Amino acid sequence: MELKPIYKDERNTSIDIIRGVALFGILLVNMPSFDQNHFGASYLGIDAFIRLSYDLFIQQKFYPIFSFLFGLGFYIFMSRAEYQGQQNIYFLFTRRLLVLLLFGIIHQMIWHGDILKKYAIYGFILIPFYRRRTRTILLFAFVLTLVYLIMMNKIDIGIHFEPMFSMPILIMLLLGVYAGKKQILINISNNLNLIYSIQIISFVISIPTLYAILREFLSRSEYSFSFVNSEIVAFSGIPLSIFYISTFILLLERKFFLRILKPIGYVGRMSLTNYILQTLIGLTLVKIFKMNLNISMLKDLFLAIIIYVVQIGLSFLWIRKFQYGPLEKLWRFLTYSPMFGAATRKSREQTISSVEPINNKQTKNHKV
Repeated sequence: MELKPIYKDERNTSIDIIRGVALFGILLVNMPSFDQNHFGASYLGIDAFIRLSYDLFIQQKFYPIFSFLFGLGFYIFMSRAEYQGQQNIYFLFTRRLLVLLLFGIIHQMIWHGDILKKYAIYGFILIPFYRRRTRTILLFAFVLTLVYLIMMNKIDIGIHFEPMFSMPILIMLLLGVYAGKKQILINISNNLNLIYSIQIISFVISIPTLYAILREFLSRSEYSFSFVNSEIVAFSGIPLSIFYISTFILLLERKFFLRILKPIGYVGRMSLTNYILQTLIGLTLVKIFKMNLNISMLKDLFLAIIIYVVQIGLSFLWIRKFQYGPLEKLWRFLTYSPMFGAATRKSREQTISSVEPINNKQTKNHKV
């Protein structure tokens, strides 16, 4: 099968929109976390229902989407670099990960909830999978899921146990690589039955976990923030995030939804910049303007919406004048700059979203 290119317009716009939606979900989750007073707090009334809605549909549901997109981006980056004639694509991606790790370390100094450092570290695990068969990648993801289920049942220490937190990220990273190698987001018309099946199956698998969360809510007189650390909320993120991804893929095949959701794509196109910006704005509101004096999920929800709307406007204005966000530009410069290793002029000037097709001969799957 001849592989088709990823174009700058509709296909990349769809990916940017999904990434932008994921950023909004992450902001919703992080906004209460910026305020340390939320930890250990209990909620009543409207705040309890908002907290329940978070645990059902938002908490642990959107960073897996980012993980999936990171895995997809890994495959796109490597295949484009190989097509462009890079002599050592593994070294180039290693530099990209090291720069991301640096961003994560700096961000971690600002706020404890950084995720960039984990993506950078786990990204090294993806490198051996670039030339593996799709069925091998899917098998590894399936085995990891089984291990995760066993750990959930045997280890009663919650999501703070690092291997427990790592599993959903690794699973979704591998599924992103799988989707990239299968060209699912390029040949959607040829994969409609597969995507519909994934959508239905992932939703059905989500039902028992959502029911367990709802039952826990109904059994409590007060709903605590600490409940979001339970294993069941964490595991529910895997099937539901897959359901979200498949749903948006199908939705964005319709020109109407692609057009009205396009502003969200501006945020997704500058995802690194906007992720860091969310932290800076959130911590500023909490620490300087004392927004944490009144603990309220409703207040944090409104603040998150306002921040995100501002980000849409700022991203739109920036993209009108520049091709990349400021941190994306810096990330690209540090990845390709000859100051930090050999790089050709061609490789620096071309983007990984170039319109040239992926060369099927160069990216041929190798047997394990």
